[in-house]
Amino acid sequence: MCRKIITPGENLFAGSRLHVRGQRMKYVFDQLKESFRAIPAKSGKRATRELDDWIEKNASAVLAHRPEAEFNGTMMQGFHWYSDADGQHWNRLRETAAALAKVGISGIWFPPACKGMGGKDDVGYGIYDLFDLGEFPHGKDGGVRTKYGTRKEYIEAVRACSDAGFQVYADVVFNHKMGGEFEEDFEAIPCNPSNRNHHLGGPRTIRSWTGYDFPARNGAYSTMRWRWWHFGAVDYNSLDPGFRAIWRKMDKPFSDEVDLENGNYDFLMGCDLDIDHPEVRGELKHWGRWMLDTAPIHGFRLDAIKHIEGDFFNEWLDELESYAHRDLFCVGEYWTPRLDTLSWYIGKTGGRLHLFDAPLQGNFHRASRAGG
Repeated sequence: MCRKIITPGENLFAGSRLHVRGQRMKYVFDQLKESFRAIPAKSGKRATRELDDWIEKNASAVLAHRPEAEFNGTMMQGFHWYSDADGQHWNRLRETAAALAKVGISGIWFPPACKGMGGKDDVGYGIYDLFDLGEFPHGKDGGVRTKYGTRKEYIEAVRACSDAGFQVYADVVFNHKMGGEFEEDFEAIPCNPSNRNHHLGGPRTIRSWTGYDFPARNGAYSTMRWRWWHFGAVDYNSLDPGFRAIWRKMDKPFSDEVDLENGNYDFLMGCDLDIDHPEVRGELKHWGRWMLDTAPIHGFRLDAIKHIEGDFFNEWLDELESYAHRDLFCVGEYWTPRLDTLSWYIGKTGGRLHLFDAPLQGNFHRASRAGG
């Protein structure tokens, strides 16, 4: 499946940062970020107007510095939700790399390579362990591989695609964790799932699956042990399992720099990472560096970023690009039909990310069902 990305020549051309060469271009993009600091998520068309003005002033400079392939390339989604769970997907991608290059693919988005809570049947978005790419036993059956294969096969597939002449983008799932190993007690406030700004009662002790030790990995690649204080909210309380609520950790408000669906869309599912916690930020940066060292990837596809404040990705990319001594292609999944909202997030991230053109996908969907 090939995906449409917001790129130059469209209203949201600024959805990617150029490969910065020199202080002038860095200033251009920093200027965009600074201009959006005072613009709230509910800014409406103001965000699009501000972005359009920035594009008009800086388009020629950006076009002069950005590789042509990022304007006219073709990125392929290298899997789909119902891809066979036979553990052979990495091998299939490796074997078809030359054929994909021949038909003009210039970049491929690989599915999540990390171990999900469902083990060999997990598509990858029920993320359990970022550092297990199909190397350690997990679950009741002790399975090692992911849905797509093993760590070794993943690296071989990435290398084959890179050698064939096109780029590989790793899927990044930073919003949540699932499949904790043990429960912990902590104080939380119940919030209405349909309006997260509305509390369903006062603070109380809850019990949820927030303990992650990754015993099979036994400290390989990372020694961090995740506990309740590393998360901002959960969706389950075993002390009152029939009470349907989102349980927000005490003294940890939802971020207001996220999508405003359901009042506030900071929380999506599972154990929601507290992106503001310094240990969490440090671990996600460490993972990014580790991924760059593990496989010859060229960039990232960022999952569910409408639930994560954009400032984090500025800091994360600064760290990784400094470490890699090169710019990294990044495309984010911010799924909304609202063009103004996409403009706002692009501005908040200083134009550093491509975004999938979700409004265009919606238009295609409606057209396909119109029958005309």
